[in-house]
Order: sequence, then C-alpha cells, then structure tokens
Amino acid sequence: MKVRLFKLAAVSLVGVTLLSLAGCGRDTDAAKASKVAFATVTQNPKRQVWYRLNTVTPKADSQVNDILIQQKGKVTDYQVKGISLSQLNHKSVGQVIALAENNEERAFNRELTSQRANYRGELKTDKINQKNSKQYTYKKGIAQANSEARHDQKLDNQFNKSTENLHFTATQAYPVSAKVGKNKSGKQVTSETIQLTAQKWQYGTATNGTVKQVKQHSNLRLNVQNLMAKPVTVSGTKYIGYYGSPDALVTQTTNAKAEANFDTPSVHGVK
Repeated sequence: MKVRLFKLAAVSLVGVTLLSLAGCGRDTDAAKASKVAFATVTQNPKRQVWYRLNTVTPKADSQVNDILIQQKGKVTDYQVKGISLSQLNHKSVGQVIALAENNEERAFNRELTSQRANYRGELKTDKINQKNSKQYTYKKGIAQANSEARHDQKLDNQFNKSTENLHFTATQAYPVSAKVGKNKSGKQVTSETIQLTAQKWQYGTATNGTVKQVKQHSNLRLNVQNLMAKPVTVSGTKYIGYYGSPDALVTQTTNAKAEANFDTPSVHGVK
C-alpha cells in the first residue's frame, strides 16, 4: 500500500512541476535550471548539448550514440561511434560539435571504402562463377551466374556514379517534436515520446547501389520512472535528464538540485 501511495505522489508532483515550465523554454539554460525538460530547453537561442547513451544510466564507460545540439527550437542529431561520455566532460559546445562532425565524416569515408571493396569483391567472384559455370552442360547454372554478374555490375555502376562527385555533408537541424500522455483527469502529464529526426547516409541497398542521405526517425519513450530526480556525477561532471529504456538521454548541469521533467503542450513542438 505504501508503494502505491508513493507512486501516486510522484506522479502528482510531476504534474504540478509541469505547470511551472509552461512558456519558460526560451530562457531555460539546461546547465543551470532546476527543472529540465528536453523540448523546453530546446527553445533557448543558446546552443545546448545532450547525449544519448548506450547505457541505462550515465557511467564513465558509457558510449555516446548520439550527440544532440539544441538551439532555437531545433535539434541536430549527430550519430557517432567510439566516443565515451567521459571524453566529453570538459569540452565546450563548439568542441563537441567539431568532434561530432569529424566523427561522422570519418565514418562516412570508412563506409565508402568498405562498400567499394565489397562491390569489387562481388564482381571478382562473379567472374569466377561464370568461368566455372561453363564447365557444366545445363543452362540453368550458366544463366544464374550471368544474372548475378549483371546484377552486381548494375549496383557497382550505381555506386560509382553516385559517389563520383560526392562530398560529405553533416546532418542538418530539424524542429523538435514530442507527444505527451496525460492522466485520466487530463491535468497532469505522465509520459512523453520525444521524436528525433536525423539525416543518415545510406550506402546502397540490395537492389540499388546509390549512396545518398535519407531521413531517419527515432522515438524515445519516457514515463515517470525515466525521470532523473537528481543529477548523476560521472568523473566529476554532473548530468541530468532521463534514465534509459535502454538509452539514457542526458545533459550536463552545474545545479546540484536539478531534476528532470516532462514537457507540456504549451511548448512549441509538443502535442
């Protein structure tokens, strides 16, 4: 019985706190605010950084999957690899952005090199298969080898044409978007889904070898249990945000009393 009462009290407090967030996003500095909500702080004209991790809670060895830059109601979602949370502890926003763009560009170049090698390997294998198929008298084997060779050559041609004058372009910023859920009375927000959009490089498909950027959408679903009631300290730096299920979403804070909250429909981009 005590557990149920505690949970109800927690939801009630969240609802009350949300009312105080309405309309204050433009002036909310995530690093200093006592109440932090993702879409709300995005409205600030000042650039702010959030990290989407591969762990449920921030840790020194947490790997950063996404570096999210917020500003003026938009979010730039850099998808990165090989960067730990502790590496970013003492970097400025400008340094973090430069690191994110460099990381994406290096990944882009590696993937292009790898895909080019894959196509060349497939074409080499096709020639061997075509040569071997001629040893057989049945037409089906020869036809299959020739068909696979034509298909792989088509993909290779499309890949080469699309990358001939292709240069790396970092992802762009997209308007923040979120949907909230309310309790039965409709007066308190008890859950939220943050919707992230990014541009992801597509290095061909099974039927087309063209390299291009495509929009990618992902959702981060939150409930009361995801809200961090106080900052978590990692290597001397405090983080506040949302516990993961499974990916934590956090930002740095200097406010020891900071706590995470849901956004409200009064915030631009939140429904």
